[in-house]
Amino acid sequence: MLCIVSLVQEFGFAHVTFFNASPDAVTIFLAFIAVTFERNTSTSFGFAAGVISGLLSGNMGLHMLARTTGSFIASYFHTPNESHATVNQRNRRFYSAVIMAGLCTNVVLAAGENPLGVSPLYRIFVFGLLESLFNLILAIVLNRLFLRQLLVYE
Repeated sequence: MLCIVSLVQEFGFAHVTFFNASPDAVTIFLAFIAVTFERNTSTSFGFAAGVISGLLSGNMGLHMLARTTGSFIASYFHTPNESHATVNQRNRRFYSAVIMAGLCTNVVLAAGENPLGVSPLYRIFVFGLLESLFNLILAIVLNRLFLRQLLVYE
């Protein structure tokens, strides 16, 4: 599933840009894994996503670090199966994980690469926040369509 999401991201969503920022389906998938599974599993998925993203983009080390960091931070929003969290609480944790994973991933990528020749602070604040907003909108749409049933363990 991770390979399919990575290919959809690289050859689909990466071409849908607004002010040079695009939604990141891999970040949403990693946030879903982080909320659903424990920290070790989500970090491993982040590392694997970084390897795949690095192979597709040509900058493997930076993408491995960015995806692993984003997955690790998103795993703080993990909701255990035995918790008594309501559906709204689970959804808020998922949306928070999407935003934080996107911001952390963009901070690492902005610090490591600069294809547009703009300052890293500009890339972090403008592209990071804009891309996090796009990720949140895509996560809300995906949650409404089919993820809601997967986030409920009851």
